[in-house]
Amino acid sequence: MTDLNRESFLRETSRDTLNCIEAVAKDASDQLKRPWKSGPQAFAAVNTFTSANQVKNLGAINSAEREALHALLKQPIIARVQYLDENDEPGVLYITRGQPRPVEGFKIASSRTRLGRLATLEPGDEETFSIGGGEHDLLVDATARVLPKQSDGLWDAEDAEIASQEFGNLTVLSLRALLEKAPDFDDAELDAAWLDDADDATIIEGLRRAILSQMGLRDQPILDKHQDEIFRLPINSRCFLSGPPGTGKTTTLIRRLGQKTDLAALQEVPEELASIQRVEREATRPHASNWIMFSPTELLRQYVKEAFAREGQAASDDHIRTWGEYRREIARDHLQILRTSTGAGPFVERVSDDHMAPDTIDSASWYDDFENYLTASIVSDLSESLGDLRSSKDPELSRIAQDFEALVEPLRSGIEGADVLNFRNAQDTIRALVETRRDAVGRIFTRAQNKLAHDDRDFITRLQEELTRIDRELAQQEVDDEDPDLAIDEDEESELPTGRSVSRTQAAKRYRAAIQALALARARRRSVPKNSRNGILLSWLGPDRVPPEEDIIALGTLVLEQRVLQRFASIERLVLRAIPRAYKAFRRERSDAGKWYNGLPEKSADLHWQELDLLTLASLRIAGRLIEGYRNTPDLDLPDSGLLGAVRDLFRAQILVDEATDFSPVQLACMYELAHPAMRSFFLCGDMNQRLTAWGIKSAKLLSWVDRDIQTKTITVSYRQSAKLVELAKSIAAIGGASADETVLPDRVDIEGVAPVWATELGDYERIADWLFQRISEIDGMVRQATTIAVLVNSEDQVQPLAEALNKRLEEISLAAVACRDGRDVGNDRDVRVFDIRHIKGLEFEGVFFVGLDETIAKLPDLFSKYLYVGATRAATYLGVTFARDVPEAVAPLKGHFRDSWS
Repeated sequence: MTDLNRESFLRETSRDTLNCIEAVAKDASDQLKRPWKSGPQAFAAVNTFTSANQVKNLGAINSAEREALHALLKQPIIARVQYLDENDEPGVLYITRGQPRPVEGFKIASSRTRLGRLATLEPGDEETFSIGGGEHDLLVDATARVLPKQSDGLWDAEDAEIASQEFGNLTVLSLRALLEKAPDFDDAELDAAWLDDADDATIIEGLRRAILSQMGLRDQPILDKHQDEIFRLPINSRCFLSGPPGTGKTTTLIRRLGQKTDLAALQEVPEELASIQRVEREATRPHASNWIMFSPTELLRQYVKEAFAREGQAASDDHIRTWGEYRREIARDHLQILRTSTGAGPFVERVSDDHMAPDTIDSASWYDDFENYLTASIVSDLSESLGDLRSSKDPELSRIAQDFEALVEPLRSGIEGADVLNFRNAQDTIRALVETRRDAVGRIFTRAQNKLAHDDRDFITRLQEELTRIDRELAQQEVDDEDPDLAIDEDEESELPTGRSVSRTQAAKRYRAAIQALALARARRRSVPKNSRNGILLSWLGPDRVPPEEDIIALGTLVLEQRVLQRFASIERLVLRAIPRAYKAFRRERSDAGKWYNGLPEKSADLHWQELDLLTLASLRIAGRLIEGYRNTPDLDLPDSGLLGAVRDLFRAQILVDEATDFSPVQLACMYELAHPAMRSFFLCGDMNQRLTAWGIKSAKLLSWVDRDIQTKTITVSYRQSAKLVELAKSIAAIGGASADETVLPDRVDIEGVAPVWATELGDYERIADWLFQRISEIDGMVRQATTIAVLVNSEDQVQPLAEALNKRLEEISLAAVACRDGRDVGNDRDVRVFDIRHIKGLEFEGVFFVGLDETIAKLPDLFSKYLYVGATRAATYLGVTFARDVPEAVAPLKGHFRDSWS
């Protein structure tokens, strides 16, 4: 290339790039006119460099191919790479975002394949690639990164970034304009002589930053080589991706998922395909949709969805979730923790956290304490049951007790699936003994119910009415919990609905439950709590409507033996159902000891969301261990019903977490437990300096509590902020006692930026709006194109009043201010948007204004630096800060970074 001058090089690059864009788009358009069929057939090739013959004569196309073709038609290619092989033979490779097709005259590969890594390298970088079954050393000579767009039927690429070993970095404002520029002197050049150089420039020395014209996540089709290494980690990796704001953490996460769900791209990695196939054999979902991503805010969730769409990745509301609403859903519908309208579920989620002590913020230690308590409780329960068996007059029960003593012992060190499943060897014997006692119990109840019906034909109707009355009365007040030692058979317990009109069948079950509780109480020399449901019903029945004393005594023995045997026959159920009961006892005991709790909630069924996290993790973690026991036992099928079947249904092949530092260790552990155990694909990203919650993780070391194999990877090249704002961010981190990761700025000609501005004594909406209007007018004059501006306030009730005051002023320059309530109403891209700062994690804007920083400092003395850091790092170029009064001492060290205006 040394014999070419720069203009020839640029013209050749521009011409070839546009020719490839047009050829790929035309081919996609032609293919879309063909008949299509539905079905699972995959796109035949993603690497036309090495496998062009595999995609010829496809016949009718399927729906997956149509989606890929539409993506190619919208964005035909994203990069052109010139390279030299080990023999100094030149070549050119074009890179597509997703699945390409062969186009005559061009070598094309997907960015998701190994060859796609070429586009992430810089000129002068050399790596080894597999091509045609052999290994080849390729040296990158020049690259062109493009975002094609079509206008009036013509393709172009604006702000194309072109880099070469010989000519360095260049930005071409328009490839088509460069090619159409007249080479000879003519009248147009006379006109051009009167223009400023910038008005006529087609080529800019160096790479320039793009102005943000849309709110959301910056589109970055080509990762840098450091991001790309993380993007290509094996699918079963567990990784926390850390880095300063604007380094592309979320983008890397999204791009990675696109690659790891593209089965055609994964043909290059047989071991990953084998892992995927193992999971698919157990899962009910196809791999492409078997994933979920968690986001801390609704607004970020919406914009992550848009970023997935740009990547060609289908992402429904079921795929991208906020943890709060997902937790509530699974706790209610899968784990049976939260109460439903049928009365199922022992707890109700409440907003109040008055009973929670500050030390529950250390949620990992809190959870460990509870699981140890739960384990001890389960072992104690089983040991008591063994005592009941040993004291039985039936010698067979005494023998079983001796056999089970050795099986209970390993459970003392923790509930593991293999240990629990050891009880299965005696299940047939136990079930036969249970059935014998159940038949005897049934005969006693048949006699008693027949007598009641004979003596009083209206008894069952009056029983139904009384049970409905009891339910209605107890629904309005706190009642004593049923004594767990007097509970009925676990298999039947969930079938006793409350809170509705009671049917005859349900009334019979409730009657039997009360009589069994009475019989058990007599056998244990105890009494049924008077204010419990069973106690109230027994009081209504009186002595004349219960079985005779000899039947109660016999029933007590039979039910006690049946209940004890049933525990060992359904030990997995016992373990899982012990969680809610054990938690109530744990909370009561720890509250009495002054640990974790300030007291008890108003009702024993009430839960704060932190407690719901705790119970969700216990349910998922213990169920997961039980399921793993099944998986490791060759002659057992995996459970597909009950609580274990419900948890299996929650497993996903890939779990991703955005802004992970806003989640507690317990919340992250819940998400980890959702990752399919056969693969454990768990990928998180975040920045410790951006933690906005008191409960969020404070260091990457806490992730080892979630799983010791989670590795931390760090990226440091920030593509969002100017140099002046990066330096400010470092100073803000220092105020909060943290050290920001060393941020590396990309080679951009306009990277320096402008100093941030601030103003004091702006204590009311009118004065704030006046100042904001002046600053926004300055930005509008400097940028001279549509851009994105956000105004951040301290609370939701400030959003609307400030938006209204500002809007009156912005009308003068044909702009509008929009109140973005609860982070949901987001306005148009040209609007100036007013947000509560809590909602804007992960987003970026060209300009940001943080209103009332002194109020933030007063309200959140321990977290204000985090809020300021997050607010300041949302801005790419322009940042403004206001104070109601003077600059507080806490942020006085930042004074040297700020100016009064941009004029």
